[in-house]
Amino acid sequence: MQLVAITRENIAPYVALRMEIADEEGRRYYQTIDLATAILTQGSDYVLQDEDGKMQAAVTIRRKETREGGLLVMMSAEGKDKKPETNASLLRAVLATENTNIATRDTRYHVYNPSEVTLPHTEMTEMGFAEIPGTYRYKREPGPPRSGEFPHADRAVERGYTTLVIDDSYVASDPEIFEKLADVYNRAFSNRESVNPSTPERMRKNYEADANDIIIAKLGDEVTSSITLSYLGDSVLSPQYTCLRRHWGTGSVDLMCRHLAQLVADRWNVPIIGYAEARNAASWKALERFGLTRVEELMIWERRIPAGEAFTI
Repeated sequence: MQLVAITRENIAPYVALRMEIADEEGRRYYQTIDLATAILTQGSDYVLQDEDGKMQAAVTIRRKETREGGLLVMMSAEGKDKKPETNASLLRAVLATENTNIATRDTRYHVYNPSEVTLPHTEMTEMGFAEIPGTYRYKREPGPPRSGEFPHADRAVERGYTTLVIDDSYVASDPEIFEKLADVYNRAFSNRESVNPSTPERMRKNYEADANDIIIAKLGDEVTSSITLSYLGDSVLSPQYTCLRRHWGTGSVDLMCRHLAQLVADRWNVPIIGYAEARNAASWKALERFGLTRVEELMIWERRIPAGEAFTI
């Protein structure tokens, strides 16, 4: 097997592979974004090809410096075959490209399970990995805002915050809105190891997708927070909200998410789905404050390599 980077030359068949192997929720989400542009912008996708040049697995490998100065390597390998053992073999082929590498600093490897598959415990532990919580999946049942939810929203109103759904007329009145949204996003997630920076062009494409809406919070003329929602047919996916640090604790996110709940109830009356990293207690506690209930714990696999030691499998 050969590991090949994804470029403009092979993006089309790779997107088709991604769509084929995704679960139903992932497939519907991909349809709300420009997947090819997102993949090329992130620059972290590869494909495992066999000797005949056929694509066997979609692969992601991202390397990011941690807040402590170490290195976090995030990877996944997912093939068409949903059998755990097959996906473990594909992962081993990807990990072989790291074999004997000497860590120049403390390094953590995070391996994500393919959709609808849990990698086999025996094979993963044999490769030196331990299972840890990665992401929590949350769900809010259909309906408008309920008593006890969004408890700080009224505080934000008293402080002068407002929320709105951006539309073409708003974009015309604020031509720099996508630059502002990208800036808020990048500053909000500057310390999040697993999040890649965004761009104004990507924000515009998200806005232009038929299934998407963007809600923003403002204080006067300043855009302070945003949240993107994607209508998936039987639910609304709201994967992340952003808020500038100086507006934390103001209730502006509660206000924005209350707007989201009312909008979803009025338009579709379907559940809202959200995700939060297990290590980010502030995010998942906020989701619970907004009336979402944890329904699933998605595990990942971790291996630590101290500086000066070699990665081996």
